[in-house]
Amino acid sequence: MDLLDPMMKSYYKKLHPPLRTKYGFTLIEVVLAVGILVFVLCGILATYMSCLELMATSKNMTLATNAAQRKIEEIRDYNFYNIYSDYNNQTFSVDEMPAGDSSGVIYVNNSDPELLQITVSVCWRQRAGRIIGEDLDLDGSLDSGEDSNGNNIIDSPVELITLITPR
Repeated sequence: MDLLDPMMKSYYKKLHPPLRTKYGFTLIEVVLAVGILVFVLCGILATYMSCLELMATSKNMTLATNAAQRKIEEIRDYNFYNIYSDYNNQTFSVDEMPAGDSSGVIYVNNSDPELLQITVSVCWRQRAGRIIGEDLDLDGSLDSGEDSNGNNIIDSPVELITLITPR
C-alpha cells in the first residue's frame, strides 16, 4: 500500500483542489489597477475636450474667413472711386455666428489714389467666452487697451489684405 499511497494522494489533490489558491488579486493590486485606469481615462477625457475646443475654433475661423472673403469680393465689384468713402471703417458681423458674437471691420488705405489697400479683419467670441482678435468688446472700433501692437487697426487671426486698382 506504500506504493499506491503517493499516487492516491496526487490523484486526490487533482480531484479536490484546495479552497484557497494563489490565482487571485490582493486588495492593494486592485486599488492600484483602478487608480491607473482612472488616471489614463482622465488623460483621454482631457485630450477629447481639447479636440472639441480646437474643432470649434477651426469652425469659427472658417466662418470668419469666408465672411471676410465675401466682403473683399463685394468691394471688388464696387465702383473704385467710391470705395474709400463707402467702405473705410465699415463694420459688419458674420451671419453664420450668433448675433453679437462676431465683429468685422474694413480699413481702406488710400495713400496712393490709384491703388487702394483693403484690410478686412474679423474677431469673434468662442463658446467659452474667449475673444479671438483685438476687438475685446466686438463693437468694430478700437477702444482703450485693445490695440496691443500699436498699429491703430484691429488685428485678428482672420485678416485679409488685398490691393485694388481702377479697371
